[in-house]
Amino acid sequence: MKQFSGRRALVTGGASGIGLATARLLCKQGANVVLLDRHAETLKKAAAELDVARVTCDVTEPAALDRAVAGAASELGGAIDVLINAAGVYRIEPAVEITPVDWSEVLDINLRGSFLAARAVTRALIEAEQRGSIVNVASISALRGYAAEPAAHYSASKAGVVAMTRQLAVEWARHGIRVNAVCPGVIDTPMLRARGYPEQGEEYLRGSVPLGRMGTAEEVASCVAFLASDMASYVTGAALPIDGGATAA
Repeated sequence: MKQFSGRRALVTGGASGIGLATARLLCKQGANVVLLDRHAETLKKAAAELDVARVTCDVTEPAALDRAVAGAASELGGAIDVLINAAGVYRIEPAVEITPVDWSEVLDINLRGSFLAARAVTRALIEAEQRGSIVNVASISALRGYAAEPAAHYSASKAGVVAMTRQLAVEWARHGIRVNAVCPGVIDTPMLRARGYPEQGEEYLRGSVPLGRMGTAEEVASCVAFLASDMASYVTGAALPIDGGATAA
């Protein structure tokens, strides 16, 4: 069953990783999709693969993002009613070495960008008096620390995404807009592969992940799609760990 038939979806960070995997699944399930990413060439290839529209945009720029959301809605013929906030960056730096610039860059993309996209989509939904669903991509770094990969700015940004998700969920429920988050653990994505996977990472999988392996972007996408769909119509304000049992161990 194509449970997203007739739905209009915008996927930020849609050029690769969890964003692209989610966009693929939404397309298969009948959604009309627009991909948004700041990496123009990678985005072009992803959009060509899925035969969908694309918009190149930096989620930290409010005016540009508002235009991008409006453009996506125009392309799809109506207000966006499914938003997947997958745009994000990951930086590993000891806390004592994080500069104010480093801190701001990570928070601006991961937290501020997610808020700006959600705000732009919700404003249009409220004006159109339509229901919608937003799924934010957080991380288990929002829920626990990990000394082997210090990333205080990343953890803070993703904890902010979880807190923001809960607040937006209670504020926007009266408009029929559900807001949820997923908290992936170690997932095999281009962002992870780009930095390699050190020995301590393998040790982490063996010792801290009950399922004993990395997850895939497709496994995360399945959970994202569930939360975005009507199958989760009574779920809002949730933050779902997708981590092979790591936060339960």
